[in-house]
Amino acid sequence: MPWLPDDVWEAQKAERSAAKGSGGDGGGKGGGGGGKAGWLPDHIWEAQKAERAAAKGGGKGGWQGGWQPRGQPVWQPMFAMGGGWGKSKGKGKGKSMKSFPPSQRVWVGSLAEGTTWKELQEHMDGAGKTKWCEVFENKGKGTGAVAFETDEEAANAIATLSGSALKGAAIEVDVWAKKEEAS
Repeated sequence: MPWLPDDVWEAQKAERSAAKGSGGDGGGKGGGGGGKAGWLPDHIWEAQKAERAAAKGGGKGGWQGGWQPRGQPVWQPMFAMGGGWGKSKGKGKGKSMKSFPPSQRVWVGSLAEGTTWKELQEHMDGAGKTKWCEVFENKGKGTGAVAFETDEEAANAIATLSGSALKGAAIEVDVWAKKEEAS
C-alpha cells in the first residue's frame, strides 16, 4: 500500500467507514467493542487506557509491571537489604579490654565485694576520661580493669588512685600486665 498524506488517508478512512456502516472493523486498538470505536492513534489509546484504569480503582493485589502484590514490598533476603551476613553489633557492642592498647589499660585490685563497674568508673574518672570499665567475677573476683582515652591518663590513675578508698576498701591500681603462667 503506498503512502498517502494524512488528509487523504483520513478522507478514505471516513468513506470506508460510512460505506460499511459499522464504524470500523472491530480489530486493533480501540476496536472489538462491537465496531463503535474504530482505530485510535497510540497516544490517544494509551491515554484512554490510563483513564479507564484510574476510574476503575486499585483494588487489592494485582499486577504492577510484573508480579508484585500492591502495598507490599518484594521479599528480599536480609543480606540484600543492607544488613550484611552477620548480626549487627549495635551501639557500644563488640568492645572489650582487648580493643584498647595495654598502655591505656590499668589493673585494679582489692575491690570490695559487690562493687559495680559503674561505681568503679565514677571513682576512676577522677584521674581521666575512662573508656571502658570492667569488674571481674569468679576467678578474678575482687579485681577489675579500666581503659582510659590516653596513656597519660592511665599513668595518672596509677599514680593518684592507688591506695584510694572505694566502698570502704583501699584499692590497688597498677599497670596492665598479662598474668604469668605458673610452671
